[in-house]
Amino acid sequence: MQEREVIKVNRILGKQAGFGPVPANQIMPWLAIITISYFIFDGLLGWGIPKVAVISFWLIISWWFVTGKDPDKYVNRFRKPKGKNWIIGGAIYVSPLISRKVRNKFKNERR
Repeated sequence: MQEREVIKVNRILGKQAGFGPVPANQIMPWLAIITISYFIFDGLLGWGIPKVAVISFWLIISWWFVTGKDPDKYVNRFRKPKGKNWIIGGAIYVSPLISRKVRNKFKNERR
């Protein structure tokens, strides 16, 4: 019995969409960065378009460096987890803003 080789149907299958080296999911954050930079640095401060272009370029490169090819993985870290009582690493979260008496009560209940 001969083994058959896998035939690839479509080279693009499983790859991420993009425009050259720029991933498609970076386009919207970049447009937001450019728009906000324009309103702040040209609209409010009146620095002019060349400075806005340099600042926007720097912010875009920084954003791309921080998020990589998948900005959703970075942004989702800052979303609030579902539910009210969540546990990380087996320890219940106790806010440092509550009184020391209440914190000690929580510590004693866990033991």
